[in-house]
Amino acid sequence: MAILNRSENRQPTKQNHPSLQWVWLKSTVLLISVLTSLVCFAQVPTQLKAPTQLKTPIQLKVPKARSSFDISHDYHIKLLEKALIKASEGRAIPDIVATFDMSQGRAMAELIKGELLDVYWLGTDTIAEHKLRAIRVPTTRGLIGYRKLIIRKESHAVFDKVNSLERLQTLVACQGTHWPDTQILKDAGLKVTTSVQYETLFKMLANRRCDYFPRGYHDYKKELELRYTLYPDLVSYDGILLHYPFAVYFFTRHENEALAKWIEVGLHALAKEGEIERFMQQHPLTAHVFPLTNENHALYLDIANSLLPEDTPYQDHTLWYQATDFGMKTSNKNQ
Repeated sequence: MAILNRSENRQPTKQNHPSLQWVWLKSTVLLISVLTSLVCFAQVPTQLKAPTQLKTPIQLKVPKARSSFDISHDYHIKLLEKALIKASEGRAIPDIVATFDMSQGRAMAELIKGELLDVYWLGTDTIAEHKLRAIRVPTTRGLIGYRKLIIRKESHAVFDKVNSLERLQTLVACQGTHWPDTQILKDAGLKVTTSVQYETLFKMLANRRCDYFPRGYHDYKKELELRYTLYPDLVSYDGILLHYPFAVYFFTRHENEALAKWIEVGLHALAKEGEIERFMQQHPLTAHVFPLTNENHALYLDIANSLLPEDTPYQDHTLWYQATDFGMKTSNKNQ
């Protein structure tokens, strides 16, 4: 009986067929190449990939109002919403959520951390614009830089004698501890006493701890009206208009550039179309100042603001009010 040699009857394998071995090798190399390409694509920086829809935040955190009288809070919330809607480009508008009442100093610190705040409106200066991403469109067209004085009724005769910056330097102003205005006034040689609490400043004035409280042109009337029951002896003094280039901007973290651009584009569009001024003419915070009063009868004291970045375009009439809007033909500079 013949004995079969098993080695002669085995099926062909890759090892003993060079052509099949080559096919297997090519397939393996091709598979590795495809996998490598996929991994590399996944690692390509986002900016080099095809553009995708911008991520829309679900909510934006802002501070709570400083008090029940704080209509400035409502003004800025509504202006922020208008800017977001104006430049939405199909993006969902995030909910604006108020977190906690906080001083301006703490608000800046929280903005930097980015945990309790995403957006806030602050009086601008070089420090704020260095630490935070400023959206450089004045929320009230620089109106806040035109200052009317809140005084006690009994002090009216004292202020009637003020005919120069030097005479005003003999009196004491009240201001917020962390407000840029405080340093601006001090740089002009004016005496200032401060508090971190906004409401406390009215109490300080009423209690003779200071002589006057400089307030934004749109602030003083409403502030006095809302607090008349608490402080019936506080009045405005119309004989002096104090001015320095100054504005409130919206701010966010530097890392929130996409959000900053969104708000910035919206605000510029609103300003260009006159929508910010129309909003000012309708909102309770500012409506009462229109039409702007001719202040040419008042003593106009124009002081420098060394805290303002040098490239601030405060002569751009699209964004900023000018002295001529108040009937001032010349600017009596006292710098």
